[in-house]
Amino acid sequence: MADNTKVYPSGLTEKEAQEFHSWYTQGLGAWIVLSAFAHVFTYHYLPWF
Repeated sequence: MADNTKVYPSGLTEKEAQEFHSWYTQGLGAWIVLSAFAHVFTYHYLPWF
């Protein structure tokens, strides 16, 4: 029988999937902020327009 405590196809429980999602979204936000900072810094150092 199917195990209802797992989120398929990942095999994570619902709580584990939510925890992973929160870490993933925080990492994505950090990546966006870092890349935006890098673009602004690069533009001020060497404008491409």
